[in-house]
Formats: sequence, C-alpha cells, structure tokens
Amino acid sequence: MKKLIPILQNLIYTTYLAELLPFLTSLFFYKRISNRQVKVFFFYIFAIAFFICLSVYFKFHNDRTHQLLVNRIFLVIEFTLLSTYYYYQVVFKYKKIFLASATLCFLFYSVFDYLTAESSKNFSFIPLVMECMFFVMVIIYFFYEKIQFNLSIPILHTSEFWVSIALLLYFSGNFFLFLYSKSMYNNPSFRVQFTIIYNTLTIIKDILLTVAVLVNVYIKNSQNHLNNPIDIDLGTFNPLQNKPNF
Repeated sequence: MKKLIPILQNLIYTTYLAELLPFLTSLFFYKRISNRQVKVFFFYIFAIAFFICLSVYFKFHNDRTHQLLVNRIFLVIEFTLLSTYYYYQVVFKYKKIFLASATLCFLFYSVFDYLTAESSKNFSFIPLVMECMFFVMVIIYFFYEKIQFNLSIPILHTSEFWVSIALLLYFSGNFFLFLYSKSMYNNPSFRVQFTIIYNTLTIIKDILLTVAVLVNVYIKNSQNHLNNPIDIDLGTFNPLQNKPNF
C-alpha cells in the first residue's frame, strides 16, 4: 500500500492537469467558435477548468466543506451545460421539454440532497449516479439518431462524436463505481480502486475532449476550403475573331 501511494498521488496530479487540457487547447482556436453547440461545449470545458482550480485550492487549504460545495455546484452546472449541448444535437421532437424538465428536477434534487445531508463534509454520490444514468441514455439515443440520417461527412470527422464517446466512457465507466461508493467509500482498498478507475477514466475523457476540439478545427478548415470559389479562367472563345479572308 505504501508503494502505491506515490503512484496514486501522481495519477491524481496528472488528472488535474488533464482537466485543463481541453480548455487550454480550445483557447488557441477560440476565434473559430461559430455555432451554438460549439459555444456550449466551450463553456463546458471552461467550467471544468475553473471548478477544478477552485477544488484544488480548497483541497490544499484543507477546507473540505467548501471543496465539496464547489463539487456540488459544478455537478449542477455540468448537468445543465450538457443538457443544453444535446438539445442542439438531437432531433427529438419534445427534447426541449424533456431536457429542461430533467435539468430542473436534477437541480431541485441536488439542493434537497445538500440540505438533508448528514454532514457537509460527506459527499453524496446519488446525484452522480443519477447524472451518469441520465447521460448514458441521452448519448445512446444520440447515436441512435445519427444512424437514422445520412451524414454529409463521416461521423468520425465530427466533434460531437468524440465528445459523446468521451462522455459515454466516463459516465458508463463510473456508474457502478459511484453506485457502490455510497456504502464502500470508507473501505481503504475500495478507495484505492476508486482513485485508479475514476482518475484513469477522467484522463481518457479529457484526451478525447481535446481530440474533439482539434476535429472541430479540422472540419471548419475543410469546409472553408471546399467553399472557396474556384477561379478557372478558360479565356474568351471567339471563333470568328481571326476570320481568314477568302
């Protein structure tokens, strides 16, 4: 166990840096953000970077109460931003009512869970389980819609594909981990497994989100290239201009 502690600490620090990677990458291409769903995605990765910095700040000051409060606030903001992101992605007729209702219900439950918590120093994993289950279903439906329509470009060349793959791996991989954490988190061996699984999935998620940023830039450059007018000068065809004298 003592040999594992330095490895786990390095894994945690690597996760902190990985959480900043998508946002830092997107800063180089900020001027190329055009449509609404890409703007929502930018706000999402900005929220990740901002709240991870706050969480680390309170952690290093041993202020667990405010650290957990920051994590709860981020959870609600993450749910809202991802719901907005998929609002622009899916074609579901009643998506506005469904996603807005789900966001409000999640907000009310998160506030209720915080107010009824036994201690402000204990994190509740139930909202995390609900978020994972909800977005796994939303992302699966998103892919179901994608295969119903003909795409002008391959789905691998779309940023929403990489965003959805990143989130699907993250939420599905952590679902049972969060589910068992409610009763097993105080077990030292389980906490080691929790740290390894959660941080590994988070790093993978951040790498794929960074790929989504780069793919979005590649698509925009390709579209601009295809939309450029073709300048072909074939000259003027005047067959009678040099008419010979008979």
